[in-house]
Parts: sequence; C-alpha cells; structure tokens
Amino acid sequence: FTEATLAEIMERAGVTVGAFYRRLPDKDALLHLLDERFFDELHRRAEELLDEERWKGHGARDIIHEFARTGVEVYRARRGLLRSLFLRARVDPVIQRSAQRVNADYLMRLRTLLLDPARRHEVTHPDPGAASALGYMILHGALRETTVCGEIWPGHQALDERDLAAEMARLYLAYLGVRSDSSNGR
Repeated sequence: FTEATLAEIMERAGVTVGAFYRRLPDKDALLHLLDERFFDELHRRAEELLDEERWKGHGARDIIHEFARTGVEVYRARRGLLRSLFLRARVDPVIQRSAQRVNADYLMRLRTLLLDPARRHEVTHPDPGAASALGYMILHGALRETTVCGEIWPGHQALDERDLAAEMARLYLAYLGVRSDSSNGR
C-alpha cells in the first residue's frame, strides 16, 4: 500500500482518481476506511467466535483450537491488508487506536472464557489472566511472522492452514498449562 501510487490503486479498483478525490481527501483516508471496515469485521467475529453461550460445555482446548484456526484463516485471507495495517500501525495513531480496541475486545472475551469457573481449573499457569494476554500476543506475533512476513523465514510455507492452526493452538495451550487430557473430545 505504501509503495503503490494512488493511480495504481484506483486502476486496480476500477475507479477514476477524480471519483476517489470526490469521496476521500488522500491515500491515508483510504487506508483508514479499510482499517475501519476490517476492524468492524473483527469485532463481529469476536462476538460470534468468543460468545459465552457458544462455548458452554466446551473446554479451553476447544476454544483455543477454534481461536487459532480462525486466526490463521484471517491472517492468510487478509495478508495484504494486514501487512499495510501492521506497518502503518507503528506510526499512525488512528490505526493504533483501532487495533488496541480490537485487541482489548478479543482479550477480554478470551479471558472471560478461559477463566470461567467451569474451565478455570484447566489453566495451570501460575497467573492465568496474564498468561491469557501474553499467550494471545505470542500467538498473533507468530501468525504475523509466519503469514504476513513469512518470506524472511526459511520454510515459512511448510505448514498448511490446518497444521499451522494446530501448532498455534498447541503453542498457546502449552503456555497456559492446559493439559492434553482436559479437552472435550480433542
């Protein structure tokens, strides 16, 4: 996104530069619009994916496996947009705030599920609240490196989507201290 000219972006979108300027003042406004739409989509996904009713009767393993699977799906499907957002988030306070809100929403929902009394005993880390947050960051950092910036890592495409999701879940679950026998069917 940063290297592309506005004319290149508009040509690819099938829109004239004049039509673009009638709607938006500059290329940054376009990125902010894409950012807003993407983060709205992520909020909707959080409501569905991490809904407490959905996970009644399920253990932490089931939740984390589905969370990791969905994360891999989103990162792979939206690689280009995520690359632009990650790069711009370092210097753009609008994108930073949006990302912070989404991450806070996911963390709160995930922590609520993992620390629910019905499954709290599954998490053996000495500080489950901190572990759920740091594990979330570790998972997303690993996903960013393997999917968005993978070309700098040898063998970055060695795992298919399903296997990558399974490994990301294993990483998070191990950090949380969730034992393999604590699942409901996994």
